[in-house]
Amino acid sequence: MITLRCSDSVGQQGRDGETVVAGVEGLVLPGSDDPAGLNPIQGAGGKRYFVYKAFLAVSARAAPYATVSIVRPTSAKLYYGSSGGVDELTGSAQDRALVAASRSQVRLAVCGPDFTGYVGGIVVTGPTWVTFAVSSPHLRTERVSVPIGTS
Repeated sequence: MITLRCSDSVGQQGRDGETVVAGVEGLVLPGSDDPAGLNPIQGAGGKRYFVYKAFLAVSARAAPYATVSIVRPTSAKLYYGSSGGVDELTGSAQDRALVAASRSQVRLAVCGPDFTGYVGGIVVTGPTWVTFAVSSPHLRTERVSVPIGTS
């Protein structure tokens, strides 16, 4: 699991009117099914992956944190971190490191009264539907399935 702290966030964000799933917005985005949103990268042994960039923001009502988990496909992973850390792992020389650092769960700390934002993305082996479970200590766990580059 990737566990993010307030120092990893890009700060407090206003609500963008996106769908909120168990206190997290940014998973259900118009256009996520567009293949043009998939950025190709190369993992270990030359295996091809794609990254779909998805900015996530967690609501104060999910305090003290929300956890985003990939339910399926099991090959899909999440990569989130500080904006500097994510920037360091982008570019052809670092692709393998980004794939290696990806995990099936990310915990997003709530850091204030508004939405706390985090940069990162979803790593997939090709266009697919990804099912997420979003949970927090005080909210009911919710699932959502999202098309990633499938149109």
